[in-house]
Amino acid sequence: MPDMTVRDRTVRDMEMPNIKAVRAGSGRTLYVTWKGGAECPVDLRAFVEHFTIFAPLRDDDDAFRAVSVGEWGWNAHWSDTLEISSDTLWRLALEQGGEWLKSWREERRLTQREAAAALGVSLRMWRYYESGEHLLPKTVRLACIGFDATSKAA
Repeated sequence: MPDMTVRDRTVRDMEMPNIKAVRAGSGRTLYVTWKGGAECPVDLRAFVEHFTIFAPLRDDDDAFRAVSVGEWGWNAHWSDTLEISSDTLWRLALEQGGEWLKSWREERRLTQREAAAALGVSLRMWRYYESGEHLLPKTVRLACIGFDATSKAA
């Protein structure tokens, strides 16, 4: 295999999710900050229930809260035997963000076009977010919450 040039490595690294920071939230949720600065919640409840190796994290809140960024930012790390790769966290963040946004929109009986216009997002980006092709930004989540607050006040 030929050696990668510096440019090839840079392009490859930009495509791979890399964790800048991670902290535990309520339940079995992690808040992941990616190297580009985006932050998103990732619900790991089903994930840790499914895999036997994560049994120590299921019932022990202190153990779950002991999460840190693994070597080079390529995983969420609890111990040498308990890690979740950044690729897996990225995939879950995409899926869960899209599901959350679609659910939010459907509960308000809005079309994608109406929801995008209400939040000031292009229809194309809305579709990317809802389909899980792009990470759902924290600003869009906050805009949804703000939309709800102003709708109730009206």
